[in-house]
Amino acid sequence: MTTIKTYFIMLLVMVLSFAHAADNSIYITQVGSSSTINVLQDGAANKLFGVGDSEGTAALFTGSSQTVDIKQIGGANILKIDMNTSVASSVGVNLKYYITGSNSVASIDINGDGNGTAANNVIDIRQVGNYSDLIFDLLGTGNTLTATTTGGTYNDLTYTIDGDTIAVATAISGGGGNKVTATLGTDSATFNLTAQGASNVITATQSGNGGSAGHNYDLDIIGSSNAWTSTQAGSQDNDIDVNITGNSNTWVISQDD
Repeated sequence: MTTIKTYFIMLLVMVLSFAHAADNSIYITQVGSSSTINVLQDGAANKLFGVGDSEGTAALFTGSSQTVDIKQIGGANILKIDMNTSVASSVGVNLKYYITGSNSVASIDINGDGNGTAANNVIDIRQVGNYSDLIFDLLGTGNTLTATTTGGTYNDLTYTIDGDTIAVATAISGGGGNKVTATLGTDSATFNLTAQGASNVITATQSGNGGSAGHNYDLDIIGSSNAWTSTQAGSQDNDIDVNITGNSNTWVISQDD
């Protein structure tokens, strides 16, 4: 813990030293287990990514039992992080990412190293503002993801999740032109989505073994000009519960077995 704290403090000092040249940027590379990191960026053009002053380089968090709380307030935010857990544990990653502002782009990759050892991750993402764009990738088991986006003329959530026993809850409200793309290659997954607004485009694909009681999908939309496509595969136990109120809805549903 001492090494982690010291390294992070040194990084903050570096950031403060170059604050005028970098527009509120933070560069992070963290190594070690049982870490707790809190980041608050308040202002325009907030950026959080990896050491090297390149927006294409992800900030790297490595170790089990990670607790990370990130808040970005203001417009034109950029977040790019990879969180890798080297060993399977009862507590993987506990991540909170709260974004308030317009024209924000976030890329979050849990277990980007491809080892698939992360387990019992808890992710809480909240977006408020216009033109929010989230790309979320997760590889591991026993995970819980909650994502909400509120307000704005365009909000885009893209999930790629691979692992068993997954619970995903997504809520969209207060805007038009919303889009959600979810790909879950899992066994025993549950996916709940609620949307209020106009011109929603919802695409959800689940694969893997649905039995027993797998491939659950609950969808509730209130709005107009909605389009929804869903594909579920596996050995039975497919379940879709739909409640849509609005105009010009288009449904395409395909369940295997």
